[in-house]
Amino acid sequence: MNKFIYLLLFFSFFSFSQTKSLVGVVSDDSNKPLESANVIAKPLQEKASLKFAIADNKGRYRLELDKAVKYEITVSYIGFVEEVFILDADAVVTSHDFKLKPTGEQLKEIVIKHEFKPIVIKKDTMTFDVKSFANGNERKMKEILEKLPGVEVDKNGGVTVQGKKVTKMLVEGKSFFGGGSKLAVENIPADALDKIEVIDHFNEVGFMKQVSDSDELAMNVKLKADKKKFVFGDVEAGAEVGNADNGFYLGHAALFYYSPKSNVSFIGDLNNIGKRTFTFDDLMRFGGGMSTFLSGRKSLTNLYSFANDNQDVVQNTSQFGAFNFSHDTSSKLSISGFSIFSKVLTASQTQTNNEYLQNTAFAFEDRAQNGDSRSVLGIGNIKLDYSPSAKEKWYYNGQYQSTTNAISNTINSITSLNSSVFETISKADNTAIKQYIEWHKNYNLKHTTTLVINQAYDYNTPQTNWFTDQPFLAGLIPLQDDSSYRIEQIKKVKNNSVDALFKHYWIIDNFNHLYTNVGNNYGASRFETSEKQILTNGTINDFALNGFGNAIKYKLNDAYVGLEYKFRIGKWTNKPGLYLHWYHLITEQKAGNQSLSKTLFQPQWNSDYEFNKSETLNFSYKLENSFPQATQLADQFTLQNYNLVYKGNALLQNERYHNTSLRYSKMNLYRGVTWNAMASFNQKVKTIRNEIQLDGINQFNTPILSDNPETNYNVSGAFTKKIYRFNLRFNTNLSWFNYFQTINTIETSNNRNNQRMGVVLKTAYKKWPGFSVGYTKGFSQFSGITRSNFQTDAIASDFDISIAKFWTYKISYENLKNTNNNNQSNFYDIANTSLRYQKKNSPFGFELTANNLFNNKVKNDYSFSDYLISERTTFVLPRVFLFSVSYKL
Repeated sequence: MNKFIYLLLFFSFFSFSQTKSLVGVVSDDSNKPLESANVIAKPLQEKASLKFAIADNKGRYRLELDKAVKYEITVSYIGFVEEVFILDADAVVTSHDFKLKPTGEQLKEIVIKHEFKPIVIKKDTMTFDVKSFANGNERKMKEILEKLPGVEVDKNGGVTVQGKKVTKMLVEGKSFFGGGSKLAVENIPADALDKIEVIDHFNEVGFMKQVSDSDELAMNVKLKADKKKFVFGDVEAGAEVGNADNGFYLGHAALFYYSPKSNVSFIGDLNNIGKRTFTFDDLMRFGGGMSTFLSGRKSLTNLYSFANDNQDVVQNTSQFGAFNFSHDTSSKLSISGFSIFSKVLTASQTQTNNEYLQNTAFAFEDRAQNGDSRSVLGIGNIKLDYSPSAKEKWYYNGQYQSTTNAISNTINSITSLNSSVFETISKADNTAIKQYIEWHKNYNLKHTTTLVINQAYDYNTPQTNWFTDQPFLAGLIPLQDDSSYRIEQIKKVKNNSVDALFKHYWIIDNFNHLYTNVGNNYGASRFETSEKQILTNGTINDFALNGFGNAIKYKLNDAYVGLEYKFRIGKWTNKPGLYLHWYHLITEQKAGNQSLSKTLFQPQWNSDYEFNKSETLNFSYKLENSFPQATQLADQFTLQNYNLVYKGNALLQNERYHNTSLRYSKMNLYRGVTWNAMASFNQKVKTIRNEIQLDGINQFNTPILSDNPETNYNVSGAFTKKIYRFNLRFNTNLSWFNYFQTINTIETSNNRNNQRMGVVLKTAYKKWPGFSVGYTKGFSQFSGITRSNFQTDAIASDFDISIAKFWTYKISYENLKNTNNNNQSNFYDIANTSLRYQKKNSPFGFELTANNLFNNKVKNDYSFSDYLISERTTFVLPRVFLFSVSYKL
């Protein structure tokens, strides 16, 4: 560690001694600061790099220049004549102010000498020029994004810019595989990128931009000129070396064709090393099939098994293929679509020590679990984009989705009373059809209209069989004595919904807008369950005779009208709104029919204050209502697990809750500082929460509606500072959650709090090796029936270096330590490394990769809930040495 500190000090001293700073102010001829002016320092000698800066809200700029280098410094700003300053190599000047003159109306032509601007900031758009941040060793888009100021990419491919998540990914202005980020950042070649645009308040319809108040953040990838009508991409194949008995392999292809009118993309992946090609967020986007103007509709489709990398298994085989296309048939009509196929086979093994918390006694369970799963997914999606004129836009989107999940689990449960072995075999088939149509019409400068109709249908038929060697859930399920026990469960879940919205935008003037909303959301569900015991002699014990077996028809209609008034006072924009909802809920089931009608007001308020182009403050508030789903209202018993029975509550009504958030963002390139902070508050005034009955490890849950408030506070933030050639980042996330929980008829007030604080230091100079090291400290506290405290210490580090031009070496390391309430600790560390060889102009690349370098067999962690404390050991994939060959088109 001491050597590492000395190395950092050496780097810092070296960079300081080899650079000089030039500061100043950019203003107009009346001394008014010109915010976001571009300052470009072009070296007038070879082997020196271009430098740049952007003026802050006070017009200040700072350039970090190499010593002994002569520069031509150019300042540009829209509407002003450029000014050039020559800084000699031996100059002792440390400051220089620029005063720009307006171009004037009589000037017909402006000659821009320097089109290259590393970062250009407009009101809602920030554009990065890739070549000023890349060093040429990057293979994929992800490695480029990680070097852009204020941009972060997490391990699942999610992208954030200044703390805000990118929700739409575009390539050349067109949606890339439904707009998900992971497929783009991990597959688009780095050498195809020209510019990266970040667009806040994004809207696909140009004339809707000023009225839609979209909160979407889009990232648009602009390709190099030679890639805009060209086939590019790469293919890769790898096999295990050193211990071929395991049979690990990897095959991957990412192929792209782009032209002005058509583009086609294909991504294929086949591996058994736990690598998934896309995330759950991407799947939700692919499987959403809903207009962005309509939100809040819940989907019962379960796609978790297809998402995220999963090396916490003993076996994992993933097969994936995705095809995306877009074609402009004419200047008015564009057709786009995608299809996805995924097949995932996994085998898992865990050991868990559970402590069940009860009011009078505790129960302990040692559980060993082995599981196998097979999940198959197919999605087809097509979208039509029709523009009959510049003031009218039509969209149609249709999607078909089919999934199959087959799971087999064996659980060995040992308690102080007995030992049981449970085998569970389940299969679920799901079919979904989703479609929507959108119409947008701009009549004139003052009036615009939107109409959206959304329809969705899905049908899910899960079947589960439980096998065990002795009776279980005594007193909760009506078992008959037998030599062995088999329980068969069949569920049928059918959902159909139609949502419609008509919205009119009236721009009264530049400072006042009035928006009118009329809509209706209709949802119908049918939920059926059946549980039976199949005895060894062939007879059937139907649980329906003892309160099991649900058959519920559910209809919920929500008709509403709303008025939103948007007004601006200087830099302050507000949009209060008031909605009136008429809810009507009808349920039909065995125990009788229920009907519920409510008329509810739902106010909301959004407020934005723009201090300057780089500093904003946003506040939002909304009062919302949420009605229970069919599964919560089904009032017959349902077997959920080997130790859990659930029963719904037909008398449930709506939850009512307040949502408030405050977000602050600031980026100051003059000081090299980025601030992001967010605080949120959620309070439920009417709460649906499960009432729990515990008997040993056996549980019986039923939902109840109470007036007990639930409050959830969350504060998160990040601060980044550039220090010479380094970026230093501090981040934190604090949450407090208070609620009431009833266990064995006794109600307790529970508090679940979490704190996480971290620091990351990484190099920010493209001529240096890439290096980052971070430390995160986490605390978790729970108080209720008992008090529990957990701590985590996490260290993460990455390093990459170019060797002799053609070699690239990378290594990543993670270490996680968990400490429980009794000060007992467990930990695991994971290291992955690779060595790659590729000549600059050669299409072939060769790479040797080592995953789980230390050959760790298990991961350990602690967790807790309202009534359960668990210590879990998860068996993971062994060390893998993989040799792969790639070919770049």
